[in-house]
Amino acid sequence: MFLVLAGPALCASAPDHYPVLHVLSKDDALFVQQQAELDGFRQITEARSPTETSLPPLDLFSYTKRPTEDLFSLNARLGIRYDTLVTLNGVASASGFNAMTRLLIPSQDGLFVNNPPRGDLENIIYSTRLADGKKPQNLTIFRGANAQSVYYFPGEGFSGMERAYFLQILYRTPVDKGHITSLYGWRSDPFTGAREFHGGLDIGAPDGTPVYAAREGIVEEVGTSDELGKFIVITHAGGYQTVYGHLSSINVSIKQEVSTGTVIGAVGHTGHATGPHLHFEVRTKSGTTDPLQLIRLK
Repeated sequence: MFLVLAGPALCASAPDHYPVLHVLSKDDALFVQQQAELDGFRQITEARSPTETSLPPLDLFSYTKRPTEDLFSLNARLGIRYDTLVTLNGVASASGFNAMTRLLIPSQDGLFVNNPPRGDLENIIYSTRLADGKKPQNLTIFRGANAQSVYYFPGEGFSGMERAYFLQILYRTPVDKGHITSLYGWRSDPFTGAREFHGGLDIGAPDGTPVYAAREGIVEEVGTSDELGKFIVITHAGGYQTVYGHLSSINVSIKQEVSTGTVIGAVGHTGHATGPHLHFEVRTKSGTTDPLQLIRLK
């Protein structure tokens, strides 16, 4: 057994010193070992009680990806979940993984998060599992020539929201058959002409057009303001919120749980608006983010 991942008092070997998988077949003794350890880990995690904490040590192997291989072909060939492969290798997208040549291959399923977490996906993974009472292992690994501290959640996989975020479809379109009238970012105020930062996406549609919850969550606030007119704020897992403004009507109440696609209101032009449209905003712990990076437009 090649133990290459350790607690904070120890450190893994450099990548070139990880056991090297040369071919992903039974012709490679290390591949046979990696597959046996993976099967053993799954048998233990399936059989153990929820209160058991003892698990076999995690081993890492090094592998040079072939030009014809990508995330999902390796996922199938190795029998390791794709979420384990991408988080272990420190990337947040399939394209980022596919651009890599030298990979780390684990002997277990699980999710890896940098310490401290980097980016929205890692923050979601880390914060939601801590909220569920799950405690990670503190490990040190090498990616490239650099030793990096990571949190490891053994046996964990992407939630539905994390999977959607990874596949870049975290939010559905809040208005069907609408058209974008103003993008996220700096623009000229439509009333004064002054330069301002627009913290959301404006989607034009006729008055009364249904507005849908872009993601499942809990209604945090409903109200009326001079700027947004009638508005709704929905809180989602991972510290995200979506805002729906300039509504003509509101169909939900505070603390109501909503599913993706629930009709929560209707397009209007209440508040500071030049015409009927939805102001759609995505808020994070650090401010707002461009909704176009998170939704799939129809």
